[in-house]
Amino acid sequence: MEILQTIGQWFGFFLWSLLLVTASLFVYLGLGGNFIIIGLALIYAFFTGFDPISWQLLLVLLGIALLGEGIEFVVGTFYAAKQGASKSGVLMAFVGGLAGATLGNQVFLILGAVLGSFVGAFAGAVIGEYYTEQRLEPSLRIGGYAFLGRLVAIVIKHALSLLMVFLILKATFPN
Repeated sequence: MEILQTIGQWFGFFLWSLLLVTASLFVYLGLGGNFIIIGLALIYAFFTGFDPISWQLLLVLLGIALLGEGIEFVVGTFYAAKQGASKSGVLMAFVGGLAGATLGNQVFLILGAVLGSFVGAFAGAVIGEYYTEQRLEPSLRIGGYAFLGRLVAIVIKHALSLLMVFLILKATFPN
């Protein structure tokens, strides 16, 4: 009977791990994967009397999630500036990313928002840079940097979500 309990415990841990890793992938869909992970950890903590997931761990997870949001904003917005974009190119990349996400979500739910944010950041940067430079080639180059900055930002945010998953799994690892 003890062996069945052990197998059940490990199977539950496997499903828990799978759920957390799946939640981390929501970052790529623009669905707040890091906050979904915190929500799952909070539910787990609530049903286990905040043992092994404590309030301290939940606060650490919240800090990591907020760091991810900040990094996504800074890297996604200012990578093009570091590569030589003008102020209007940076501003329009940001506005274009927001507009693209909004419009993309209207066309194709969820995935459209992500694709729209990439296309919008690119298009916005190109428009903003062309307004300043009046030349297409440098404007397209800056648009490419805005697109790349958005991609790098999401990859960094996902890495932070995987750190959150690791901390939760470490705390909930079966004895």
